[in-house]
Amino acid sequence: MRIRRIVIVLLFAITHQAASAYNDHRNTKVDSLEAVLASGRVLTDKELLSAYDELTRGYLPYNGQKCEEYGRRALALTYKLDNLLIRQYTLRHLGLLRYGREEYDEALSYFQQALAVTDTMATQKRYTQKDLDDARSSLYGTIGNLYNMQDKAHLAIHYYQKALPIFERNGWLESQCVCYYNIGELYRQMENHAESERNYLEAIEKGKTSGDSLMMTLPKKGLADIYFDMGKYGRALQTVDEALAYYQTHRAEEPTDYATTLALKARILLQRGERPHDLVKEALACMPDDIMFDDASSIFLAACEAAMAEGKWKEALAYGLRSVHPDSTATYSDKDGYRLLADIYTELGQKEMARKYMNNAYDIMNRYATDHYQSGLSQMKVLYQTEKKEAQIATLDKERALYRWLLVAAVVAIAALVTGTILIIIVQRRQKALMVAQVALEAETNERRFLARDLHDGLGSILSLVRIKAEKTEVVTLVDKAIVELRRTAHHLMPEELLRNGLVSALNDFAVSVPNTTFSVFGDIQTDRNRELVLYRCAYELVNNAMKHAEATHIGIQLMQDGHELVLTVSDDGKGLKTENDGMGLQNIRERISSYKGVIDIITAESQGTEINIKLPL
Repeated sequence: MRIRRIVIVLLFAITHQAASAYNDHRNTKVDSLEAVLASGRVLTDKELLSAYDELTRGYLPYNGQKCEEYGRRALALTYKLDNLLIRQYTLRHLGLLRYGREEYDEALSYFQQALAVTDTMATQKRYTQKDLDDARSSLYGTIGNLYNMQDKAHLAIHYYQKALPIFERNGWLESQCVCYYNIGELYRQMENHAESERNYLEAIEKGKTSGDSLMMTLPKKGLADIYFDMGKYGRALQTVDEALAYYQTHRAEEPTDYATTLALKARILLQRGERPHDLVKEALACMPDDIMFDDASSIFLAACEAAMAEGKWKEALAYGLRSVHPDSTATYSDKDGYRLLADIYTELGQKEMARKYMNNAYDIMNRYATDHYQSGLSQMKVLYQTEKKEAQIATLDKERALYRWLLVAAVVAIAALVTGTILIIIVQRRQKALMVAQVALEAETNERRFLARDLHDGLGSILSLVRIKAEKTEVVTLVDKAIVELRRTAHHLMPEELLRNGLVSALNDFAVSVPNTTFSVFGDIQTDRNRELVLYRCAYELVNNAMKHAEATHIGIQLMQDGHELVLTVSDDGKGLKTENDGMGLQNIRERISSYKGVIDIITAESQGTEINIKLPL
């Protein structure tokens, strides 16, 4: 989408302002520096490094060959002079050069090298906190942008969220605005309306504080979109009017946004039973010549729906056809246009064409589900490895501090025997902790694999049935069921409510999302995040097993803290288990809770339901 790309460039500009000093039409800075190098004047290594660094940044926006040449020279000198600050600058600029060429893998490699250099800088007192904040926030923001451009939402959000605390600590309001907006956009594309709304509202608040009217308007338009999708047409209309007020006074600067906002308001009014003919007419009339396809599509969709509301089916058909890509380049965004075209051809009595576009909609949804599954699985794997490396780095930092303390204690006390004993105890405990952590990580990997398989198999079978029944009345119900299944399972791959508000809130939300399921809690639940995650995953797997295999009409989830243990109970009134070792799900749960010395108790009888109790000592 055009807005999303603009905001990414804005964040890029905020976090890399230094390069802009060279980007004028005369290029006087780089010309004068090159003249000095060509003059034959003898320069020190430090002077040369400064010149190469400035030339790398200066040539970055418009001469990639020279940027690369001087970047290589700068890198070589940073090793000779042990200058980590300029080394990470140079690696970042070489990565940005690849980023601009859309060579994303090469760009990411440079950014990761720059992050490694920044981690080394953090261990040396010669670099200030400002040096570290500037370097890390720029790299996190840029890596987030890179993943955003590749439609890797989970990874992009991860790096934006790593940049946010640095922006907030330093009071960089413009960067906060852009970051919150980008995260809101990504969550909207993932159809996570709650998180999308929360981040849009944060962006608006930061925009108010900084006085940036554009950064208050962009998230308002995003909010109007999600309220429209959620059927909250009153709130959508209020919010889109606030955005439209800005674009009406900035039509020359933002012609595309003005036209698309008019179209969005028209679609909202149509859902409220009104006939916004003038809005649609104006949106069509003010479309700029260089408008991007996705933006033009949203306007043609509004025109199509308006014509359908007035029974002008041939006019609606013309607009509907213009709202979708050719079949060979169709994307997920075309599904709405395909559905409208199927309805139009039905009204026109052309059943074959109606069937074609309905099948196109199913194909798009099926392909999106498969691609989304594969992409999500790949991103989860990358995130897992990233978090594992970050945890290793944090552990190493703690160990360095511990070893320094032990050295001082040994010198002061001259107690070599005592110090040696302490070291042995620390090593033994660390080895034990590592073993426990490895078991937990392996269990987490198994759980993600299970959930991913559940998403793929469950949704795949439903969509296959949709294809078979494409001409029958059950189609809409089956499609709705597929969408619900996708959202529910994908959401619980990353239980964000658990991370934000804890286990009780997460289990309550989960129970609400599952039909005929209740949740109750007893006692003041207080435990660490790892045990919360273990119990949440256990509850999720047990409820899914009950839904799929037990033929239960009611499922109960109960959480209780009693003395020195946490007890999770999941019960159902289904057909019972054949054996207490029935299925891989229970085996996975046993492996998961064994890391915490947990026990599982199963009470089951044929046709009398099942009760499973999981106890974790505190």
